[in-house]
Amino acid sequence: MLNIHRKPPIQYLTAFAFAARHKSFKIAAGELNVSPSAISQQIKTLESYIGLSLFSRKKRELQLTRAGESFYRVAEETIATYEAGYSRFAERYVSASLKVSMTPYVANELVIPQLNHFQEMYPDLNLVVETSTQIKDLASSGLDAAIRFGVPPWGDDQVELICSARTNLVATQGYFDKHPLKSVSDWQCQTLIHTRTDVNDWQRFMDQSNRVFTPQKELYFDSYSAGIRAAEEGLGIVIAAFPLTRNKVIAGALTTLTDKYSRIEEAFYLVSKPNVNKQESYGILLAWLKKIFAE
Repeated sequence: MLNIHRKPPIQYLTAFAFAARHKSFKIAAGELNVSPSAISQQIKTLESYIGLSLFSRKKRELQLTRAGESFYRVAEETIATYEAGYSRFAERYVSASLKVSMTPYVANELVIPQLNHFQEMYPDLNLVVETSTQIKDLASSGLDAAIRFGVPPWGDDQVELICSARTNLVATQGYFDKHPLKSVSDWQCQTLIHTRTDVNDWQRFMDQSNRVFTPQKELYFDSYSAGIRAAEEGLGIVIAAFPLTRNKVIAGALTTLTDKYSRIEEAFYLVSKPNVNKQESYGILLAWLKKIFAE
């Protein structure tokens, strides 16, 4: 008789599900590293709790009864829900993984070239890099942290300075040769490259340098990487952020207009989701990022 008042302990569901899946106590026992008799005993205990037979033992092959087929679906759904829930729990409290968001340019220019070194130093900490040009909410995205360029705060997230930022005007040497900047009037012959849609860096440059001019042409891009790429192709001058663009200058792909750099309000930050269980990992990541941004 079905017993609705005595719900069976969940620990018996795994043995039942494996036996039902393979239609064999022996195979289930092998996968769970127990004896077939242990599986059989757990199934009998489960049936006694429910008050129904879950398997038909009349034939040589183990067969589910109609009740067994219905309860198998319950068992599978329960196990799947538990496994998915535990994975989310472990990702937050147990896992030695950090899922970090950053722009593709930051990833390609600074982080990925040094990632092998990070893995060698911290083999037990898995750094998962997700690239995006959008600022994602850490709480709802499944991310642990993000590298952001701007001015904090960003909600209630933890914010740690990686490094301050400086700017300089850069272009190819070929562009500067064709479009020299020797006098104030030369600015009107230039092509200005914009890399952000939310901030007019060139207007800020004019305000800070007390230069008022109308350029010959302006190119607008919605990402820093696209703007830098346009400058590499000799299309114009771009206001580059450092140390982000230092490798391009070191490699000779771009040339700075002067040796003087301008400090700006924006800086590079590590923004992390409050999680007491990952504070040590955050500290390791922050120290490493400070090192590679400073090199």
